[in-house]
Amino acid sequence: MEKHILFVCTGNTCRSPMAAGLFNAAAARAGLPARASSCGISVFAPSPATPAAVRAAAGCGADISAHQAQPATEALLSAADRVYCMTHGHLDVLELMFPARAGRLAMLGASDIPDPFGGTDEEYAAVCRQIRQAVEKLARQMGKEQEPR
Repeated sequence: MEKHILFVCTGNTCRSPMAAGLFNAAAARAGLPARASSCGISVFAPSPATPAAVRAAAGCGADISAHQAQPATEALLSAADRVYCMTHGHLDVLELMFPARAGRLAMLGASDIPDPFGGTDEEYAAVCRQIRQAVEKLARQMGKEQEPR
C-alpha cells in the first residue's frame, strides 16, 4: 500500500515543494511505495515554485518545475499518512487548524528549516541541501519499516 507524505511550509513555493520533489526522487531510487505532495498554511492563490527553488531542487536532483501552490486543507491532511512541517510555527498552526490530525504531524528536521524566499541562489541551495538530508533520512527510515522482520 502506497504511503502518502505531505510537506508543509508557509507559501508552498519554496521549502515544501523542494521537500516533496526530493522525497519523491529518494523514494523512487529506493523503490519505496510512497509519494509526497506539499501545501502551505498561507496560500491565497495558485503560484508556481519560485525560480530559485526550481533551480535549487534541480541541483539536488528533483524537478519541481510543474509545481502549483495549494493551501493546507482538511482533505489534504486527512489523505496523508504523515505530515512534515518545516518549522515549529507551522506545526503549531496545523495543530490549531486541524486538531483531529495532530497525531499525524511532525517536524521534518530536528530544528526549523529557514525560509529562503527572496534570498540568493546560494541561500536556496543551502536550504535545499538541508531538506535533502532530512528527506533522505526519512526515506531510509521508511525503507527499514518496509523490511520483513
